[in-house]
Amino acid sequence: MSPPISCCPWAGPCRARMMAIAMAMACCALLTTAIDQQCNTAHETSVDSFGAPNEYQRMFLETEQTKGEDLSLFNISLSSIHGRGVMLTRAVTKDTPIGILYYEVQEDRNDYFYPSLEEYWHARGYITDGGTLANERMAVRDAFDRCNQIKKCQGITFRDPEKKFADPHGEIPDIIVDVEFKDKVAFGIDDQNSWQSFLKHRENLSAVYFPLGCSSAYLPNPPLASLDPRLMVPCWPRYINHSCHPSAVIVKVPMPEEFVIPGLPWKKVTGAYHVVAAMDINEGGEISLNYESLPSYMMRRVDGVDECGEL
Repeated sequence: MSPPISCCPWAGPCRARMMAIAMAMACCALLTTAIDQQCNTAHETSVDSFGAPNEYQRMFLETEQTKGEDLSLFNISLSSIHGRGVMLTRAVTKDTPIGILYYEVQEDRNDYFYPSLEEYWHARGYITDGGTLANERMAVRDAFDRCNQIKKCQGITFRDPEKKFADPHGEIPDIIVDVEFKDKVAFGIDDQNSWQSFLKHRENLSAVYFPLGCSSAYLPNPPLASLDPRLMVPCWPRYINHSCHPSAVIVKVPMPEEFVIPGLPWKKVTGAYHVVAAMDINEGGEISLNYESLPSYMMRRVDGVDECGEL
């Protein structure tokens, strides 16, 4: 009996090899599909491995790199002082630098500030919301005297829709306006020139929180109650509560001339205010500051905050 005819002299081994090749190609296709799906998932996902938005991740890393802080030291949780506060995840000893509260910057205000009467400077703009000590209707010259009488008054601001005070080099009109007396000197530029202010302090200094998102829409003021505490960690300076017996103090540290704040390269940084432990603070202990120890441009009256006076 003649042997069966085959196209392959090694029919058995050939069939086995072909099956192996087919299985390998199928496995390769499955593996490639899985990898593609995994890559696509990674690209499409907008959260990190902990479920926090990538914006938080970026702010966290940028803050650590720029400020040189160990953000794992901080936790935002309910405070026995007020609302939420900044707690330590591990103990620190007295005189330990904890982190940078804010940067002090020199403002270029030559286009908006002009010498006026005595210690007051005319600012073509408005003093920002908050910190209002009183509202009274009077002449601006009288308002200077009234401001000098009010404790903590740093300046006045008022509407000037008819632009009677628009010329900073002219005489101050003797007209009646609605004056707001303020305990801070932070001001906003009014392109329409319909607001005018007179500030006591000639220092062109202001404070900048970093990351910049801590001062903008990313962190509403007050923050949303539903905001994940992990998202607040890069903005921990905003959550330090006030105490007349604080656990920390602030110390100004000079910065090198070449240092710039990311996003604000044109601002001249004059120093950084560090938070330093005023005592040994245990793990879980809250960082607190005496708000009255802050520079005048950071100060504003807040309802419900104790006035410490001379302690």
